[in-house]
Parts: sequence; C-alpha cells; structure tokens
Amino acid sequence: MHVLHLFTKPTSGEPPVPTDQLTLRRGVGIEGDAQARVGSPRQVLLASAPVLAAFGLRPGDLRENVLLDGVAEELASGQVLQLGDTARVRIMGDCEPCAYLNTLQPGLAKRINGRRGMLAMAIADGVVRVGDRATVLPQTFPPVPNDTRGKLHEFVARIPPGRVVCTTELIRALGLTASHYRVIPVLLRKADAGLPVHRVVGAGGRLLTQHLPDQAERLTAEQVQIEQDGVQSVFYWQPDQFHALDA
Repeated sequence: MHVLHLFTKPTSGEPPVPTDQLTLRRGVGIEGDAQARVGSPRQVLLASAPVLAAFGLRPGDLRENVLLDGVAEELASGQVLQLGDTARVRIMGDCEPCAYLNTLQPGLAKRINGRRGMLAMAIADGVVRVGDRATVLPQTFPPVPNDTRGKLHEFVARIPPGRVVCTTELIRALGLTASHYRVIPVLLRKADAGLPVHRVVGAGGRLLTQHLPDQAERLTAEQVQIEQDGVQSVFYWQPDQFHALDA
C-alpha cells in the first residue's frame, strides 16, 4: 500500500487540513493534531481510497489522517504498520461511525459501519509523506476487542495493583466519547467476577461506592490511601502506561 493523502486536524470537530507530510511522535500521535494525546488509542486514523470511491466521498471526508490506496479495514487490531522510513503505528481497531457522517450523506453512518477506517497509536517517531509506502510488519501486539464492554474488560484487567484510573482517563484509554460516561458505572457493576473494577474511580479520584460498595476496603488492601472518600493523584496509573508501545 501507499499513502495517497495526508491530513491534520488542529481543532477537534473542524474539517481536516491537507498537508504534504505528518510528523509522528511515539506515544503521542501527530504533531499539531487535536487527537495527539498520550494514552489515547485514537491518535491516527487510517482510511481507504476504495471505500471513499464506493460511497462517493472525497479525500478528507472521513476526517482521516492518512488515506491509503489499499483497504485499511483489512488490517487487524494488534498489527504494526510502517509508514515511510521510520514512522510506525500500532493498529487499535475500527473507527466507529458518528453522526457527522450523516451530514455528508443521509444514513451514511449506518451504511459505512465497519468501513470508516482504522484507529492507531504512534509507536515510533518519523515523518510520513504523500507517496510513502505503508508496510505491514511481522511484529504484533495483543488485539483489543472492538466492543465497549470488551475494551473495558481488556483495559481494567491490566490496571496494576495499588494504582487507580479515574473515569475521565478511562474514557480516553478506551477511545470512547464523553457520551459513554453514563454507561461506565453500569459496565463496572456488571463486570465479570475477578475483574479489578475497584481500581476505577470517579473524576478527581472520588470513590464509586454507589456502584462498588467494597471499593474502599479493596483499595486499602492494596495500600492505596483514601482521604475524604477519594484517592490522591499519586496513586493514579499514568497514561503513558495505558497501552504497550513495544511488542
């Protein structure tokens, strides 16, 4: 595959800006892009020219960063793609359609489901230019589930003992929108037995005892200090450790 077009999104929600090259920073994303956030699986969006053609769309319409001449959706979560000489990304999973797509064509979000593109994280620094080759490398990472419940279980299972993640950071780590805040407590309450859901706290470190009655006891057993029904930031799991950057 090759890179046909490149775009950056300096402001979230605004149209992408075409460019001749992108600079990728390991663990961060694209320099100057609104999605450049440590710990986020949404740092780079790869889209496919054949999909654009099939739906009568133009480059940039899917708000992609990288438009490939091949089918990006054939990539699987966990694969590594090299863009140009040194830049590498870890494929995280499908980019879910959003209501914005319906402003392009009525019903497009439903029709394009599963073909919006692939989300990725930058795992090696480098500059990507139009015309560069995109090469699938042999190294792989464990795949990430594509559904919300599966993503939450995969992530929460990796939170180390003695560390917590607040819901705001959890949303970032799962690559979800703010609209998912209301379902997170329900998913935690209904999670499989043995999943360390007590390591998820509310905004500002607030305990979620309404949904997790034994949270304080379980955190205290892991030497996490609780003050005024909350956990201090010193016990937070840091975003740069949310997702592996080395296979």
